Amino acid sequence: MSALFEARGVAVGRGPAPCLTGVDLDVRPGERIALLGANGAGKTSLARVVAGLDRPRAGRVRWLGDALPRGPARPRTVGVVLQGEIAAALPVRELVALGLGLDEAPTAAAWRAVDATLADLELTALAARPCSTLSGGEAQRAAMARARVAGPRLLVLDEPTNHLDPRRRADVMAWLDRLDDAIAAVIATHDLELAARCTRAVLIADGRILFDGAAAEALVPDRLAAALGVAVRRLDDPSGGPPLFRVDGRAA
Repeated sequence: MSALFEARGVAVGRGPAPCLTGVDLDVRPGERIALLGANGAGKTSLARVVAGLDRPRAGRVRWLGDALPRGPARPRTVGVVLQGEIAAALPVRELVALGLGLDEAPTAAAWRAVDATLADLELTALAARPCSTLSGGEAQRAAMARARVAGPRLLVLDEPTNHLDPRRRADVMAWLDRLDDAIAAVIATHDLELAARCTRAVLIADGRILFDGAAAEALVPDRLAAALGVAVRRLDDPSGGPPLFRVDGRAA
């Protein structure tokens, strides 16, 4: 299948020097890709380039074989949730409507799409609430609804389980599990449980990609020690579900 996103020889980073170089990355429909690395490794910087928010410092990127479109076509291509977004004063329903990227007032059909997305993320009861009054977890779900409402082919999520209690973390994982196979998700995360539910993992350290492959092959103690600097104990589920992880301290 054709790639939804392609990067060749990409360097990323906002400081005086790139934090990550030599990135070749293809994202195809149906993939769930976890970007894993220590703080400062470059996973958020790479996610921002995949989302089209930052230009790469070197190399070439393409979405659906071309440049990222402008206007309402853009949120139909890429939906984005960033970590630490500042809550707006506008109501949740209006925030989600912004995700349609419209230059005019939403039509009745557009509002139906907004309301369906609110329902999918159990936000209907909060639709009239100002975003600035939401809890961290509620605000995270509202941002996810905004990213999803236009039906993008590619979702880019930065720490989507941050601020969430166990129930809501489980909801987010179930929501990702039931995404259509035509949609891909690129997820920058520290959450090993979430990463284990992805189809693929990209491990980042020392300014480069250490490993890019099946999540089951990436999330093993030696590779996690190299990428994260911690000793991890992996507990495989005998019934075939995602493994569990226990961090035992710094890697030797």
